[in-house]
Amino acid sequence: MNEPIVFKPLTKERIWGGQQLKQHGFVISDDQKTGEAWTLSSHENGVTLVQCGQFSGFSLKELWSNHPEIFGMDTSSEFPLLMKWIDASSHLSVQVHPNDTDAQRLEQQPFGKNECWYIVDCPKDASIIYGHTFQSQAEFDQALEEGILQHYLQYVPVSKGDFLYVPAGTVHALTKGCVVLEIQQNSDTTYRLYDYDRLDSAGVPRPLHLEQARQVIQFPHFHYHEPPVQLSPFQKSLTHTPYFFVEEWTVRDRHTIPARSFFQVITVIEGTIRLNHDQFTAGATILLPAQTEQKISGNGLVLLTGPSSHTKRPLQIGVDLGGTQTRVAAIDQETVVKQLSFPTHPSAGPANTINQLKYAIQLFKQEFDITRIGIAAPGPLDAKTGCLLSPPNLPGWTRVNLTAPLHSAFDVPVSLENDANAAAFGEALFGAGKNFSSVYYVTVSTGIGGGYVYEKQLIRGANGCAGEIGNTIIEFSGSPHPVLNTGSLEGLASGTALQLRAREKQTSSIVTLLEDQEERTRFIAYLATGLANIIHTVDPDVIVIGGGVTGSADLYWEQLLAAVKERVYPSLRPNINIRLATLQGHAGVIGAAHL
Repeated sequence: MNEPIVFKPLTKERIWGGQQLKQHGFVISDDQKTGEAWTLSSHENGVTLVQCGQFSGFSLKELWSNHPEIFGMDTSSEFPLLMKWIDASSHLSVQVHPNDTDAQRLEQQPFGKNECWYIVDCPKDASIIYGHTFQSQAEFDQALEEGILQHYLQYVPVSKGDFLYVPAGTVHALTKGCVVLEIQQNSDTTYRLYDYDRLDSAGVPRPLHLEQARQVIQFPHFHYHEPPVQLSPFQKSLTHTPYFFVEEWTVRDRHTIPARSFFQVITVIEGTIRLNHDQFTAGATILLPAQTEQKISGNGLVLLTGPSSHTKRPLQIGVDLGGTQTRVAAIDQETVVKQLSFPTHPSAGPANTINQLKYAIQLFKQEFDITRIGIAAPGPLDAKTGCLLSPPNLPGWTRVNLTAPLHSAFDVPVSLENDANAAAFGEALFGAGKNFSSVYYVTVSTGIGGGYVYEKQLIRGANGCAGEIGNTIIEFSGSPHPVLNTGSLEGLASGTALQLRAREKQTSSIVTLLEDQEERTRFIAYLATGLANIIHTVDPDVIVIGGGVTGSADLYWEQLLAAVKERVYPSLRPNINIRLATLQGHAGVIGAAHL
């Protein structure tokens, strides 16, 4: 079987539906509030039929049961996917879906509902509900009791062409005016949390599912990030999960869709395309049989999807543990393949955060072969024993071993390193310092930290404090600090110091402060003195500067370089090499993954 199979959409009326799907190729009656068009489904709540050709009139369920050769996979269980277009002419209910384990436990259903949205259209300045700010289930219960759940919802701005993956356990809702293509596991299980007090056609409030929801919501919210990958000038990978992959193809020429061992599905988002000898417009859904190569041409935008292969590629895990946020990333060399982030709540205790780390890493383990785990954390710490000592950013976390519980859980090597050292290592291996033997990294952010890498080896020093430039004394003045020296570089030139100075000067931000010539000169003098001290002490090939304050580097960069040259021996001035970090906010997790 080589010919593509075209399916007829199945429209469904919804209380929040409308008429927008007409603009995207669907035929609906004028008096129907159409909320969904199921374009590929074998679910008992709506089965799509083949529109034409050899199998005209066959249901997807019949094809799946009787023609396994079309799909290239075991068809003894349920068909794995469900695809639909959604017209949110009004806000959808705030809801959450179970994962596979919870669906089997709560509903006796084989699949949970991990899903994704491609934003086909939306209003200007649109936003959707994606996530929450509850720290715990107890806080969620309290909000329900007080009737203020909506105060804890997170909104994410969206534009036409955006793509979002919505893992099971994520609180979410589409908002008025959004039209999306949804690709999901084969499930119709939804737990409503909030429905704007709407009444159904019988004048009765639609049921909520609060008890089931509280059992499946992820506390705290894990924010999922997967950077798109440009596979070719016309082909972009939007996601690759254990359940499905999604690619965006911009068709302007004739291209070949390569054969895969499993079936694939094309959805036309806009324009007109030709598949082999047949022409298709927006809204069309075409199944490509397994092991078949197809030719596509025309002028349009399509999504290509299908089930994922179960081959696990080896990756490392990098963790960036901060005082307010923790990031867990799957790393391939210098590439952040995927990342989960969640708020750190130091007052809840280290065991709470360690359990959240285990959960996040376990999610990645479903998809990847994890070879090692590296943790970047605020100091002071003991990298040899894997223990935090008494970090100011994590009060109460005294002598907490982070590596042992993760090693026990995943049986792979686990390393711990100071966050500045980890970022230095990342920049030295893959960033602005990758072509140099001797790299000194300085981060100018909330604080000022540093790390030194020589011949691709991290130099920690006798007590693990090598490179800690932030506590070096720049000027014997200033207010006493509970941890740092009076007049330290961090106390004078860090983001925290600049914020304090901005408040003293009654300016609105660090950027506004640095726009003032006198204040800019003051900041430059402090930072340049610290950098000159590094050059005279270590004489590195390159100094790499990163951190949040470099976001305003265009205001001071040239002046900073000139000021550094003024402060070093004349013989060194021609060879000074100071660069901005290139890994941006990812240096810490990338460096940690390679410890």
